[in-house]
Amino acid sequence: MRNIANHPSPIESSRILIIDDSPVELFRMEALLRRHHFEALCCNDPSKTLQILLTEHIDIVLCDWQMPKITGLALCQTISQSPAMGAPYFIMLTGRKDRADMIAAMDAGADDFICKPAASEELRARIQAGLRRLDKERSMMMRQQPLLLCGE
Repeated sequence: MRNIANHPSPIESSRILIIDDSPVELFRMEALLRRHHFEALCCNDPSKTLQILLTEHIDIVLCDWQMPKITGLALCQTISQSPAMGAPYFIMLTGRKDRADMIAAMDAGADDFICKPAASEELRARIQAGLRRLDKERSMMMRQQPLLLCGE
């Protein structure tokens, strides 16, 4: 479960981490997200991603599949299996278009899958869908907190 203490609603204040080994793609994605008024953090070294997720509040991860050292698929599996990472909404970005690849990404823990190059409006819509889901999750947890306190 996400740790929601001291964090605003994802819809009100979202933080998106972009992970890609290509500086050009990082720049393009960051510009695209900023155009839609999202706060974007960039990481070109997938091995640093886990440290970022342990120290920063991240709502959504946009991650390239094919990277050196750690693939996006392996990173997704690690994040989805670690409660300490905060359970961000994970969107896999890839040039792969095969249905089997999409299934592998979803089985690894990805919440969504977008083929590169990501169209601006499609990416915006998918991010907003992820933020709505996170916001609903937060609302449900907040409603359950008083119930948990009464049951103690």
